[in-house]
Amino acid sequence: MASYAIFDEKYYLAQYPWVKPAIDAGVIKSGLEHFQKFGEAGGLTKVSRYFDEATYLAGNPDIAALVRTPNNPNAPFATGLDHFIQYGYEEGRTRVSPEYDEAFYLANNRQLQPFIQNGTFKNGYQHFIQFGIKDGQFGTSFFETEYLQKNPDVRPFVESGALKTGREHYFNFGKNDPSRSATFIGSSGNDIIAGAGVGNVELIGTEVGLGTGNGFGEGRVYEGDGSNEFDTLIGGSGRDKFVIGDLIEGSKGNPAGIATFYIGPGFATIRNFTKGQDSIQLGDDLSPFSDQFLILPINNNRDLAIQRKASPFDVPGTAPFDTLAVIEGGGNLSLNLLPGAGFSRFLLG
Repeated sequence: MASYAIFDEKYYLAQYPWVKPAIDAGVIKSGLEHFQKFGEAGGLTKVSRYFDEATYLAGNPDIAALVRTPNNPNAPFATGLDHFIQYGYEEGRTRVSPEYDEAFYLANNRQLQPFIQNGTFKNGYQHFIQFGIKDGQFGTSFFETEYLQKNPDVRPFVESGALKTGREHYFNFGKNDPSRSATFIGSSGNDIIAGAGVGNVELIGTEVGLGTGNGFGEGRVYEGDGSNEFDTLIGGSGRDKFVIGDLIEGSKGNPAGIATFYIGPGFATIRNFTKGQDSIQLGDDLSPFSDQFLILPINNNRDLAIQRKASPFDVPGTAPFDTLAVIEGGGNLSLNLLPGAGFSRFLLG
């Protein structure tokens, strides 16, 4: 049975503006009616920000032989999208777009598992299409909502449909602009987070969202503390900041305080750290800094560990020195406290 759940009326009309005059003239009622009567069979595929024809065909190679081409004019489907609407959506296929990562979405929405198991949803993608988008959730490790908040000049292009998402803008334009910054975030599980871009890039292995502020706009909400997580944070060519802790400025439902990640079991593995360019951010409510953290070579001096001394407020039985992060290949590095570090927020580099 055909499913048009992914169809986005506003986005479709933005991609095919010549349809709107037909609606205004009363020839057709909507973009969806146009697509069902003409566009689907005619090979139009830009119906959703979260479906990409090339990605679907590349991720589902069994479909390619079923799509009509000049050399295969009698194939049953006009496009990969045609197949997805007729069968793929209900079959639970999720390799559909660079703007959606099924594993990431499920890791950030573990409450969905019972509903997938009982058949309410075939997968996380169906939930994302029906509810997640409306709730402001995002489908990849790129911190979409914060990027649009920090780059208001991009938002009109996304809202008009000229761009699918802020992520599309960043990877097509922003990552090559030193003035643009971006943040890549993880989930409550084990993540591999890779940065990209020539500007300032943050990598955070824990789950992060935006909360409504108390008159101060939206602020970050750290929805995980990294406990029992073993995350890998991979730097790129820009000025990377590996976030192992932060000073929380506070927002509605998220009071001000200190976030120190990876206390107890778990730590972050940092790769591609460039001395003199990159930094590591720690957060702690104890001072002075030098009394609370140890930085020492491990693994036969190959790697560098950042450890935190146990606090009187820690759970009894906590190890006296807890590894928060390991810099691969950094055994010969000497990290210093950088300018710009403030109370409870430390920058090393």
